[in-house]
Amino acid sequence: MSIEQNTLLRRPRGGASQEQFQPFISTAFISAPTQRLCALSAYVVIWAIKVYHLFLGEVFLASNLLSCCALDLVFFVVLWALRIPWLQFRGPSLLLIIISSCFLNLTLFHPRWPIDVGLTAPIKNLASWGPIFLRQQFARFWGDKVRAVSSEDIIKINGKGKHTVRFLPFATAKINPDDSKLCLQRKPPPKKSTSTVNIPILFNKTIPRVIEYSRVDPESGIKILHNFTKRDIELHRIIDKIQNIAYVFIPVQEPGVYRLEQAWDWDWINIKLYRREEIIAYCPDGRFSSDVGPDRCLDDIIPVELILQGVPPFNVYYERIIGDTTVNMTIDGITPENDVVPIRNSQAPVSAGYQWARDQTVKLPMNLTSETATEYSLKILHVRDFFNNTQTYINRKDTSDVIKFLVHPRPSARFQSDSTIKIKPGDSPNIAVDLHGQGPWRLLVGYWAEDISQGSDSTSTNTNDTLEFFLEKPSDDMITVKKPGLYKLLSVSDAFCPGQILAPSSCIVLEVLPPSVKLESIPIPAGDCPGEIGLEVIMTLTGSPPWLLEYSIVHEGKERSIPVHIFKSRHSFTIQPETSGQHDYKFKRLSDFYYREGIEIGHTVSQVVHPKPDAILRAIPGNQLNTCVGSQVDLDVKFSGTGPFTLTYDVLFNRQKNIFTIGDIQGPYYVITSPPFDNPGTYTVTLEKIKDSKGCSKILKASDDIIINVMKERPSVGFRLENEVVTFLEGDYVDLPLQLTGNPSWEVSYRYHASIDKDITIVQLEDPNSHLKVNQPGQYELLEVKDLYCYGKVIPELKYANASWLPRPILNIAEGEAELLKPGFYQRRNVCEGTEDSVGVILQGRAPWSLEYRIQANGNYSQKREVVGGSTTRIPLLTKLPGRYLYEFQKLSDDIYTTPHNISLTLEQIVIKNPSAKFLPRKRDFHHCVGNALSEEESLVVELEGMTPFTVLFEIRHQSSNQVETVTVDEIYTTTLKFRPRTKFPLIGKYTITILHIIDSHHCGQTPEGPDVKLELNVSDLASIERLFSPEIHCVGDLLVYSLKGSPPFNITYTYNGEIKYAFSETSVFTFGADKPGNMTITKVCQQADMCCGYPVDFNEVIYDLPTAIVSEGKDIISDIREGDKTEIIVNFLGIPPFRFTYTRSEILPNGKKGRPGRVIETQDIINVRGYQHSIFTAQQGVFQVTHVADKYCEYPRDINKNHLD
Repeated sequence: MSIEQNTLLRRPRGGASQEQFQPFISTAFISAPTQRLCALSAYVVIWAIKVYHLFLGEVFLASNLLSCCALDLVFFVVLWALRIPWLQFRGPSLLLIIISSCFLNLTLFHPRWPIDVGLTAPIKNLASWGPIFLRQQFARFWGDKVRAVSSEDIIKINGKGKHTVRFLPFATAKINPDDSKLCLQRKPPPKKSTSTVNIPILFNKTIPRVIEYSRVDPESGIKILHNFTKRDIELHRIIDKIQNIAYVFIPVQEPGVYRLEQAWDWDWINIKLYRREEIIAYCPDGRFSSDVGPDRCLDDIIPVELILQGVPPFNVYYERIIGDTTVNMTIDGITPENDVVPIRNSQAPVSAGYQWARDQTVKLPMNLTSETATEYSLKILHVRDFFNNTQTYINRKDTSDVIKFLVHPRPSARFQSDSTIKIKPGDSPNIAVDLHGQGPWRLLVGYWAEDISQGSDSTSTNTNDTLEFFLEKPSDDMITVKKPGLYKLLSVSDAFCPGQILAPSSCIVLEVLPPSVKLESIPIPAGDCPGEIGLEVIMTLTGSPPWLLEYSIVHEGKERSIPVHIFKSRHSFTIQPETSGQHDYKFKRLSDFYYREGIEIGHTVSQVVHPKPDAILRAIPGNQLNTCVGSQVDLDVKFSGTGPFTLTYDVLFNRQKNIFTIGDIQGPYYVITSPPFDNPGTYTVTLEKIKDSKGCSKILKASDDIIINVMKERPSVGFRLENEVVTFLEGDYVDLPLQLTGNPSWEVSYRYHASIDKDITIVQLEDPNSHLKVNQPGQYELLEVKDLYCYGKVIPELKYANASWLPRPILNIAEGEAELLKPGFYQRRNVCEGTEDSVGVILQGRAPWSLEYRIQANGNYSQKREVVGGSTTRIPLLTKLPGRYLYEFQKLSDDIYTTPHNISLTLEQIVIKNPSAKFLPRKRDFHHCVGNALSEEESLVVELEGMTPFTVLFEIRHQSSNQVETVTVDEIYTTTLKFRPRTKFPLIGKYTITILHIIDSHHCGQTPEGPDVKLELNVSDLASIERLFSPEIHCVGDLLVYSLKGSPPFNITYTYNGEIKYAFSETSVFTFGADKPGNMTITKVCQQADMCCGYPVDFNEVIYDLPTAIVSEGKDIISDIREGDKTEIIVNFLGIPPFRFTYTRSEILPNGKKGRPGRVIETQDIINVRGYQHSIFTAQQGVFQVTHVADKYCEYPRDINKNHLD
């Protein structure tokens, strides 16, 4: 072998790379033999440690076993990770090695572990019924379905009863064996007058007859004896027969020291007493108490007292909740002051007294400081006393263990302002107060009535009066006082707490006097004209600003009131009436800031007034007017004075001034109408002079001039279209262009001639190149135009404009493609299912077109959209599924009308379903015997769908030889065909019969597909049977195995003790399990698939019953004897004598190991028993059981060398 070949042979398996099997420590650093030697040395050291512990004679400990297994685990994992050559192994091998090593350690340190875990009996049973079980599994592997006998059935039938002999042990008693925490509840349960606790006493190996116990009162030390009689014990006991123990419960209702004095069994023998004393006290209890209410104030000290009842010292576990913060706290060792208690878990002698065990009450102060305005609560969770009795309060509904306080913030009060409040005599002012806290509030306010003009520093410390106010809610933030003076906040308290006074805390209330006025009037002369024109009034005021003076002017019986607002203490104003005559000036009332209702003045001044004439033009924005040539303007003039008036005004144009005079103007208003303006330009109108009826004249101011701008041209309007027709989309708007001249904005009116009413429409336009926005086709006529100043003209040749719609796209079905049944509804010729089809359509408009249509088929809807580039196209039609199809063409758009519009065109087509054929399922599998044709009952039923008549083509093929025959059946006028081939099926094997094709009267046809178009026919030979064993004696539990010839599965008919029974085998092996004695004869074997049957001859077997040994009448008997006595064990037999049997004596295991068998101490064989009963006398202790029994023909357990299989 070459070096290259040798390398290939050592290559790792499974395609793993060579790097994965390289040593962790390179062989160039430490050679492979050295690494193996180090590994072996480490393993030897581990075993040396194990042997050292073994020879020290250490008993079996779980720690030793775990330590050894841990050492092995570490060693093998490290060895696997190092990948030392020749010591390499994979993960599953590592796991198997570690498990084997642990079992080896267990066997080394504790060889009896199979006995302790109860494996000896299963091993023995396995040796006896193992061969039977293996034969059963072998038979089941080959398809046997006959019930076989299990090992559990044989054990129950052939090994009845068990007799246990044991020596009577010494009986013991122990009070409260589990150290249960026992205490009396302070409150009796519902419907009971007192609380009761049951003290358990454990009796081992006996049931007591009489119990004597005593009670010592902790307070007085008096001892009282009590007897617990037979009747009491029967009412208060629990017996565990498996562990041979009994519990007796003594009910007590008083606290004290209970001591077990004596106890006797039913033979009046004293029972040994172990623990004899138990102290019963009341269960500990705790609660919080406080002598204050639940509402407290911030920074208060909250007195809380913890009251505990029971036997001290106490441990308390409680919960303190402040707002959202919860803290669990513990207090240990709570005892009364100057009281000495024993150390916990110690017991004081009776002579020392039990005063320390009496029920006591301990009070522990636990004061809280309220530092936060929130809810404080204390809740007891657990209370434990000296005896570790624990009272839990977590889920109790009683709230005595919880105490809660709600800490409120302290209130505060202050005046909203420190400004002085001024009032009128007799007023009761409101002083605004800011309050914080929870209402209602109580305010104490001090009042000083001294002279406060000098300030609060001179105020004495003694108040003149103390006022008390009650405010219900924060909105009641006003207090009402009745006297002027100084008011100070003294104290505040709300619904829960007293509070503090904040600044400002004082307020001054002053009484103010009513206002007064001194009037002085001076007439105003008319100057050049005679008389007076008005009056100047000078006032000197007292009071609080602002002032309001109310006066009126009376003229010719009419009175006009005028208010004057005054902000300074000295004020003057003038009164100049516009009309002449007698005027009376009445000064009525004066009010100031505090006296808003005012005081009466009652001062009147009369005057005859002759005002100078005056005239002014009506105010015009910008003092300018605009008009056109040929137009007139109106100017409004207002006059004052004594009429009639004479007015002089001038008009300035192109530096030329024209003067006009108008006389005998009667009223206060007059309109000057200008003549038509002939020339364009700027005209200025100025009022020059006015004269009244008394000859008094006045030169008017030139500031009231009016400028009139006269335009040269009038506005015009016309369409900017030259005999053009504007086209637009139907439903959209189109703009008709206009040309405008003049001054913006324009008002244009037009008429739409297509309108029925021919209403006139007026539009406002701002742009000289504006448009008329319209949405209807037809002719539009311009009627009138007006710009900002003048009416204009319509240009005649541009007076009209025409608009029309662009044509919408149209869809039509091409001629000859479908029949028109009614307008908008077409029908296309019917087609067969799966035949491709389409319909031609013609489109009008501008390409491309977008066509949307909906397809309705058999109640289902689908939406389609097609984009077409040519005016003719074909729409594909759906023919994949049969049914009635409606193609509803709904929307159409083209390159012009991009928004689809609704259309109504429907195409109908019927898709005829293709015929189909399939074989109907048969009631049983389709099998047949060789050489026979199908009978009438075996006809193949074919289900046909479609329109009759049908033509069907069949194919019959033999799978092994590929022999093929084709059969055609035509003129089938029904939908069900019974097909019966005339072939006699001469070959053994499988035939396949297939439906190749079907055609109906519509000439629609198809080749059927699916599992229902093929049928397989199994043609089988006749079945036969042979024995696989030699005829001999057969016992219950044996397996009789036969070989079957033919095609499985098989049906076997046999008689068992004269009763006809049936069996089934899926394979060519039939196994019969003998589960009862009798005769078994096989009469018929059939292949289940085709029922091709064979009838065997001379297949009769005799089966004998297994013998049975019954110990102590089949019961588990326990005999308790004294040492030296004997007892009798009776064994009865069932079967055919003579009998032989083997029995064992095993050790009696403790109660905790009752589920496992004990170690076998003795084994005895008894032979040649001619009768049906045998007695065994013994003085030994143990468990006696029969492990083997045999009669004349059979035995149990079986000899493992005996086999019924050849």
